[in-house]
Amino acid sequence: MKSRAARLALLVLFMVALAVTAFLFRTSGSAARTQSEAALNFSDDARTVARGVMEIRAAQRAYVAAGQPGDQWAGKVTDGVATVRNALTTLRAAAASPQAQTEIDSAAAALQDFVQTDGRARNYVRSNQNLLASDLIFTSGMELTESVLAALERARSAELQARSSAEATFERRQMFALAAAAAAAFLVVLLLFPRVDMELDPTLVSTHAPAFHRTLPTASDSVDLMNPDADSWSTAKRVKAPSATEAPPPATVSSSEPSEFIATPVEPAAVPIAESVSAPTAPAPPPIDLRGIAALCTQLSRVEDTLALPPLLERAATLLDAAGIILWIADPDCRELSPILAQGYPHQLVARLGSIPRDAQNATAAAFRTSLLQTVDADDASNGAIAAPLVTSGGCVGVMAAEIRGAGEKQEAKKAAAMIVAAQLASLVGPPASRSVATVEAVR
Repeated sequence: MKSRAARLALLVLFMVALAVTAFLFRTSGSAARTQSEAALNFSDDARTVARGVMEIRAAQRAYVAAGQPGDQWAGKVTDGVATVRNALTTLRAAAASPQAQTEIDSAAAALQDFVQTDGRARNYVRSNQNLLASDLIFTSGMELTESVLAALERARSAELQARSSAEATFERRQMFALAAAAAAAFLVVLLLFPRVDMELDPTLVSTHAPAFHRTLPTASDSVDLMNPDADSWSTAKRVKAPSATEAPPPATVSSSEPSEFIATPVEPAAVPIAESVSAPTAPAPPPIDLRGIAALCTQLSRVEDTLALPPLLERAATLLDAAGIILWIADPDCRELSPILAQGYPHQLVARLGSIPRDAQNATAAAFRTSLLQTVDADDASNGAIAAPLVTSGGCVGVMAAEIRGAGEKQEAKKAAAMIVAAQLASLVGPPASRSVATVEAVR
């Protein structure tokens, strides 16, 4: 920036910013110290009030002590109660936290109850009923003074927390003021930094520079272009234009022409042709492991006990890239489907599924009714699903429902693989004898 007025304006703005930053830093620091001192004073006053409450409790116990004048200790209790009550009023006025004020009000209410209990204890002492007075002093009197002390401690904690939070806020303001001042200083220095103009010095240009760096003489130069005898270019001569059949004569240059002004033809640089960029294509879906499907079907054909099905079902989920698989088997009346075997889901979740009616409006029931494969497209919140019917010679006996990841429900190869696995499972899994004995087994 070369403008002197602009540089002066930036300097003035920077000085103003520094002054504002110094003011904010000083006021925030003073406010933080005020909060810290107020917290310490409040804590000291609360402890003083607590000591007064303990003195009142000790003086009240002296009512029933042997050889102690009751009237003297009664006067001390009265004076102590008045002192504590005034201190609570002052403490509440100094509290900045609403919670602390509420706790101080609770302490004042407990103190008022203590005064009433103390009056009853004095009446018992005057009537020489020391046993009743002792019972009242060491039960109700002690509980009420403990309530006052607990309320004072809660008020002190709440006030200290509020003051600490306010002090931290002022300290953050100080840090913000310093950061703003540093940013303003950096910006001003960056704007006021002198700019170096990289101008080309004509004396540094060599006479043997390339053609595109040379400067041709102009009318203002000392060479007289109209004088043929001058030490410059030769005068222009009329040259006959060559016919179409004649080759153009070679260009000749007078020996009087300066060598530094000889124009040499410059061939244009070869510009590489940009390779065509093909549009991005969608990634191809992962291929289906046909060998794995074949091996799984072979293992399923050798199953003799249903206890061997869970690991095979887990293998099927891996091949289909499924988050979980549930085998739904129809009851003897073909009215509803029950989850018999599950993989990839916790036992508690599968147990809460219950049965699915035949006419339910979902993909599993539709696959059972139509004996056709059904799919559910994935969305932003959940995966897709494939419902493959378990079809036998006697009809559809159930459905294999798989939760497919990566939008695999739209791949024809994955649908075909699901149908192959379901067809093999159909020969192994049949309807249960009754709904009451159907059990749900969850893998993992």
